[in-house]
Amino acid sequence: GIRRGHQHLVVPLWISVMSLLLAAVVGCAASTAMGAVKIDSITFDKFISIPGYSTLVKFDKSYAYGDKEDEFKKLTKLSNDPKVDKFFIAEVPIQEYADKDNDDLRERFSLTIEQLPVYKFFREGKEVATHSGEVKAQEIAAFIRKNGVKFPAIGSIPELDEIASAFMHTDDTDRRRSLLTEAQDFAGDDKKASMYVKAMKKVLEKGNGYIEKETARVGKLLTGTLTEEKKSELLDKKMVLSQFV
Repeated sequence: GIRRGHQHLVVPLWISVMSLLLAAVVGCAASTAMGAVKIDSITFDKFISIPGYSTLVKFDKSYAYGDKEDEFKKLTKLSNDPKVDKFFIAEVPIQEYADKDNDDLRERFSLTIEQLPVYKFFREGKEVATHSGEVKAQEIAAFIRKNGVKFPAIGSIPELDEIASAFMHTDDTDRRRSLLTEAQDFAGDDKKASMYVKAMKKVLEKGNGYIEKETARVGKLLTGTLTEEKKSELLDKKMVLSQFV
């Protein structure tokens, strides 16, 4: 009778292991950015292999600081959004000297110290993609969304983000025109909102490929010499285009 009663307490092994792992990892994350989990050579493979979960991993020097670390902190705060489901942001601090903690992970992924920070996206233990854009919170957020996570954009317009997403997820022209009208009514004379409307019109005219081509064109322009006003405008446009996925 006792043995039978204990059967009700049995849980799948992976759940037990992952619960213990998460408790251990989160417990030691006090020194990392709020919203991120600190992982290392021992916990790395176990953590990124949690069934049903995706993980963005930042490989960086130990005790990272400066503008790029500030961008990372902006990003991690957004992971608390209720729409973000089954997704973690983690970081691997790589020590250059002394014990060289986690340097084996740097070597495993063929990274150099000069390259850091490097952001990689993993799904259920498999490496999916590496972020190749600027180390800016809004660009990394767009990278996360491109890999299937409902992650909030920085500085975008949530209502129009939803319309843009719905627009790209239907091939029905009438439905697209209806969504365009909805966007126009919402946008009014707002400059940033009008960027959504213009992008929708261009997609109707030129097809879905417009988004990728225009994103590349804007990215190239951003590498040139620009006034702060023009740079800000182009960054807004790039961010808006990133919603059309």
